[in-house]
Amino acid sequence: MEKSNQTPFSFKQVLLIALIAGTLDGLAAVIFLGKMNFMGVFQYISSAIMGPNAFAGGIKTALIGLALHYFIAFCFTLIFTIASTKTTVLRKNILLSGIIYGIIVWTIMTLLIVPLTKIPAAPFHYERAILNAVILICCIGLPISYLTARKF
Repeated sequence: MEKSNQTPFSFKQVLLIALIAGTLDGLAAVIFLGKMNFMGVFQYISSAIMGPNAFAGGIKTALIGLALHYFIAFCFTLIFTIASTKTTVLRKNILLSGIIYGIIVWTIMTLLIVPLTKIPAAPFHYERAILNAVILICCIGLPISYLTARKF
């Protein structure tokens, strides 16, 4: 029997990696983007589906935003994990894969996902874009790449 290039993965492993990456990203968002305003950061995320009313919803809408945040982290983790089972180069080049994936996540979120939500369009600021990209590289791309390579 011929050995496959594909590496099996478990749902629990993907979930754990998503929880780690989502927590790192959430903490970075609260610390660096939200200036320690947990409620505001996660209400902003929930406003993607609830609109401006999310900011008046208190802890309930913040928790909805937190759940949505982890769901998004899980989706990006699952995509990378599936891709890494098909392409061994992703597991072999952890640093480069993580950096590129962080940039891909930033691009998808900035240019595709957020514009399709109820979040109002905001002017583009290079400094904020760079900070967001660095956060996604360090907190999503690199941890997912590293942990996927080590777990599978």
